[in-house]
Amino acid sequence: MAELHLPDVSEFQPNVDWPAVAKHNGGAAIIRALYGAEHVDKVWAAGRRHAAHKAGIGVLGIYQYLRADEDPVAQARAFVGQVGKLERGEFAVLDLEEGAGGQSHRAKAWLDYVDEHLTYGGYHRAWLYSGDAFLRSQLAPFVGPQDHSRRIWVADYGAKPDVRHDLWQHTDGTHAVPNDWHQHGWPGIGRCDCSVFAGTLQEFRAKVFG
Repeated sequence: MAELHLPDVSEFQPNVDWPAVAKHNGGAAIIRALYGAEHVDKVWAAGRRHAAHKAGIGVLGIYQYLRADEDPVAQARAFVGQVGKLERGEFAVLDLEEGAGGQSHRAKAWLDYVDEHLTYGGYHRAWLYSGDAFLRSQLAPFVGPQDHSRRIWVADYGAKPDVRHDLWQHTDGTHAVPNDWHQHGWPGIGRCDCSVFAGTLQEFRAKVFG
């Protein structure tokens, strides 16, 4: 079966050779725009989005890390302000990894706001990212049998996750499945977070477009 590997990068990977990334996987990646409402990713601010597209990254995820101590709608509003509008082939991602108790209401508040303000013809909806355990315990309604329309991106560096998912982050650059994957790094980046999609680039694009 075909596999598509996607790197996801932030200011912690300041030097990305985007043509090398595009050559390696055909042109797909994920980048960070914001951490909370106020911390704009330094490399996003320096034009990472434009650089990725210029080098041939035609499918681009853009994410915000949601802080537990800030209002989710205020953070969503800041994200929309940074992104402005989604271009063809782009998709928004909510990164929700912290917070006590159930977090589905906070996720829904962010996703509803972003889905209302960032869209284009054929675009599916924003994705939800979290760790396997957090999805099970604090975001269970999103991975249950009731609604499979929300795309799920899950992190698990110990084994392939059992939870429903569309994209699996299998390494953080240090821990990985398989356990020697990180030793090779990513062409044009080096060690970084990487996710795998069970299919081709065209099939992944279809996930974005629903």
